[in-house]
Amino acid sequence: MRLRLGLAALLLAPACGHAQAPGAPPTPESCAPGKYVCNVRVVEDMMSTPDGRWIVGTAMEAGAGGLYIIDPQTHTARAADITFGKAQPPFADCPGPPDLKLLQTHGLELKPGKGGVHTVYAVNHGGRESLEVFQLDASGPAPKVTWTGCLVMPAGASGNAVASLPDGRLAVTKFMEAGDKDGIVRILGGEITGTVYIWSPGKGFAELPGARLSGDNGLVISRDGKFLFVTDFGHKAVYKVPLDGSGNTRHVDTAFRPDNLRWAPDGKIVATGQFVDLSNRAGLHGWASVKIDPEAMTAAPFLNQPGSAAFDNGTTALIVGKEIYVGTYRGDRVAVLPAP
Repeated sequence: MRLRLGLAALLLAPACGHAQAPGAPPTPESCAPGKYVCNVRVVEDMMSTPDGRWIVGTAMEAGAGGLYIIDPQTHTARAADITFGKAQPPFADCPGPPDLKLLQTHGLELKPGKGGVHTVYAVNHGGRESLEVFQLDASGPAPKVTWTGCLVMPAGASGNAVASLPDGRLAVTKFMEAGDKDGIVRILGGEITGTVYIWSPGKGFAELPGARLSGDNGLVISRDGKFLFVTDFGHKAVYKVPLDGSGNTRHVDTAFRPDNLRWAPDGKIVATGQFVDLSNRAGLHGWASVKIDPEAMTAAPFLNQPGSAAFDNGTTALIVGKEIYVGTYRGDRVAVLPAP
């Protein structure tokens, strides 16, 4: 089984008696706009434009188009019509554009720009392990997406999340070794499989001290640009790792396996993940979110939802206006909840 069938395939791999690719589970509940954003495939991560007008979502399934543009006013989504430009510095060493038929985007970062023109970085597993770079022009009535370059991941690394640092560097998590069909078993067993790489223009990738964890997953940069917050999927924790290279980390435990991280309007970090273990890999898991105080490194309950055939395995909880948009690593919809 190829690793890039996605986290769903890994969690449902032969160790639990059968294999299944990601995609839509049975959905007896109709997909009604307002409760869900429909007609999408495996939106694992999301971020909104600074004005909240648009949400960009990943598509972690080959053939889904690579990226989604979600309209929070209508709760509708469309696959982005990606055009290809010439790879731009500092990403001009990219070997070429990705194959849209293979593109499988995982974690993403939206770096705000001027005049409604932003940069989107997306971890890709389709055709190559890479970080794909796009220009998102949201200055008009509908966003336009143009591919502008890529970074090929370090050899053997299966990426997960990406964060843009204030000085032009990028941070990206390594979840596990690419192609390791037993990788998720190792992670759920608490083995150290991942790390965080810092990419610097002209210098390439270097490992960040203090970030070797069990399935390094979600990632955000602190408001002052001095720390990275990284989820440890295997050990059910979120780490605060200094970017100065000292390796002096702090962490907070969670009751679930934390997946992605997103900033909330109140200055807290929303960590979202699943109640999955080696004993319950098949079937429903349920999911939850906590709000983490980035200074005190304490966690307060935020969301807690049982899994259903319609929606399970929440990965990202993104607050946009008065609503929360929740992604998943397996499914045909994005959940929409009222913000508390």
